[in-house]
Amino acid sequence: MIMQETASILKDHGIRPSLQRVCVYQYLRSVKTHPTVDEIYMALLPKNPSLSRTTVYNTLELLLANDLAISLDFGDGFLRYDADCSPHCHFKCKGCGKVFDVFVAPPDCSKIVPAGFTLKATLLYMFGLCDKCSADETPTRWQAQTELDN
Repeated sequence: MIMQETASILKDHGIRPSLQRVCVYQYLRSVKTHPTVDEIYMALLPKNPSLSRTTVYNTLELLLANDLAISLDFGDGFLRYDADCSPHCHFKCKGCGKVFDVFVAPPDCSKIVPAGFTLKATLLYMFGLCDKCSADETPTRWQAQTELDN
């Protein structure tokens, strides 16, 4: 049933729902971890041995182009992907590296862009420590650097 629902969503957006595309999109919709191309590939490979990283990458590009996913760039040298395209923010923990959804809409920046400009998207990245890393008694490299900076 879930495969059919995912295939239907792809069709509705003009994407031919091949088995590999359905698997990639279904996986992306099912996780909240904001995976990378490699993480998606490694998660799907055991049940899809003919899957390639190129297919995962191309499928993600197709999802992005059809507004079925967003990409997140935290400056780590790789992109993360999110199938939740609703307005929300992202918080990256500098301790464990996990990315969390923060379901608060980013600020309405349309009021501050220059006249004549058309705002298409607003992304807000927040950085800090998650609750688990904040409670950890051992200071992380980031915490130690922050203390030195202050």
